Amino acid sequence: MRIAYFSTEYPPLIYGGLGVYVDNISRNLASLGQKISVFSWGVEALPRHENFGGVEVFRESPEAMKDGMEIFLSPETLAWGEGLKYLLDLFSYNQLSLSDLMREEPFNLVVAHDWLGLPGGMAARSKGIPMIYHVHGLELGRSERPNPELVALERKGADVADLVITVSEAMKREVVSLGVPAEKVRVCYHGVDTEFFDPKRVDPGAMETLRKKYGYAKDDIIVLFVGRLEPVKGVRELFSAMPHVLAEHARVKLLVVGKGSLETWARGELPEQSNIRLVTNFLDDEEKRLHYAFSDLCVFPSLYEPFGIVALEAAAMGKPCVVGAAGTSGLAEIVQNPATEKPTGVHVNARDPKDLAWGINLALADTERLKTWGGNARDRAITEFSWQKAAARTLEIYEELA
Repeated sequence: MRIAYFSTEYPPLIYGGLGVYVDNISRNLASLGQKISVFSWGVEALPRHENFGGVEVFRESPEAMKDGMEIFLSPETLAWGEGLKYLLDLFSYNQLSLSDLMREEPFNLVVAHDWLGLPGGMAARSKGIPMIYHVHGLELGRSERPNPELVALERKGADVADLVITVSEAMKREVVSLGVPAEKVRVCYHGVDTEFFDPKRVDPGAMETLRKKYGYAKDDIIVLFVGRLEPVKGVRELFSAMPHVLAEHARVKLLVVGKGSLETWARGELPEQSNIRLVTNFLDDEEKRLHYAFSDLCVFPSLYEPFGIVALEAAAMGKPCVVGAAGTSGLAEIVQNPATEKPTGVHVNARDPKDLAWGINLALADTERLKTWGGNARDRAITEFSWQKAAARTLEIYEELA
């Protein structure tokens, strides 16, 4: 099949889980004999058209249209302020990418990844190309003040699409709760590269160097958070939980890796919480792998998380996790809680700092049990969450529609 992807993220422009997913799934589908073309955002320094790891890539650099378009926008959208340019550039990207697509040989189907690719995807469908709306998250869940126009766009995308893919059962339930017929929705998990994210590939000397860099003692307990510093990721609740954790485990050091809108707030909290270190510089995959290996426990206290690739990466590295499991949480489907046959971590209500602290303290209460949970996590990553398995399942869904 010839398959078109509309995704704003593709290497080397990767900002989060969406880019990681599109990169890996497109290459694995190509290895299964499929012809994948990704229509993505570009910048002047990158080739406009190239073959990248067996995947055909079209990149378009948006043209600014803010001055001519903003008079048509609602007060809610105008309130985006500086973000307004991004929104209008996004529509420009969709239009340019659609033009690229229509000049190519016919495609069997087009996949719009999140609302970001919906305008181009829906326009392609109006030209007769079957369309899948791949939902990685929804505006109602990820935003503290949802934009009603984005909510409407996502709902219309689900109506127009021939099929909808969600990244977890939790996400499917949320989509269905908005009125999308359940029979129209398919679930397909993401994957993880367990050959790359393998604790055996990490040099112990590099971990010792990292320990000295951060000034940690050998008997310190390292709790790691990796993710965007945004309210939806539960960063504020995690900081609030730390005094309760330290009351039981005084040697805990919280290592927070990420950037986002809460960065200034987080830096302001550091003088009050000397056991927290904030790392905002970009980590490449090897550095990220080293940080996972360096930690004793990973904590991802998301208030809303459709899937959670970081939890899979941590699992592949043999690390147990404490995860936010209330509400829409794909993390709860990745991490097995202590009541299961082979636990890999703890589920908590991340909106409650005391419950979050309880989960961290429970995990740290037994060192040998913690190691067992980590071994279970790696086994589960290998058997249940390979990219090859994700690609095979994805291809089944694509073939069903095509």
